[in-house]
Amino acid sequence: MKRSFWILVGITLVLCIWMAGCTQPSQEQTTPASTTMPVTTAATSVPMSPTQGPPPTAGYIEGPLPSQYSVDVQVVRNTVATSPTITVTFRGGKGINFVHSMDVVVSRSDGRIVTGSLPKPQVNDQLDLEGTRGTDRVEVFINLITGDRYRVYDQALPFRSYN
Repeated sequence: MKRSFWILVGITLVLCIWMAGCTQPSQEQTTPASTTMPVTTAATSVPMSPTQGPPPTAGYIEGPLPSQYSVDVQVVRNTVATSPTITVTFRGGKGINFVHSMDVVVSRSDGRIVTGSLPKPQVNDQLDLEGTRGTDRVEVFINLITGDRYRVYDQALPFRSYN
């Protein structure tokens, strides 16, 4: 009788563990190696008259992003070489899964507007846009899967500054 009692207790424990799902092996969360891959996107350029100013970028909310959607972007201006490239890097954050796309608008000092976009950006995805040797305005927009659009960066970046 004692033996059948312990068998019944053992079977009950096994069933409880099985129903709880504790028999699955733990899955380690792996992080892929960080690689820098060139992202090819079509940059577009819109000419405008000097008195016209940049086109309105309506339909956005001024940043910062709400904390549950927070992500980080890095904007670097190449001031060393003769190529005035502006590089925007998506650095990720705790809201990375809510980001639908990242848009960049460069209002160049020669009056042209250059835009680029990264759909569903991942950590260290980069977007290179051609600037001028003057002062260019860079705006970065984050589009969330909720449909909201936030402007998270807006700076006028000179090609060189001698301080």
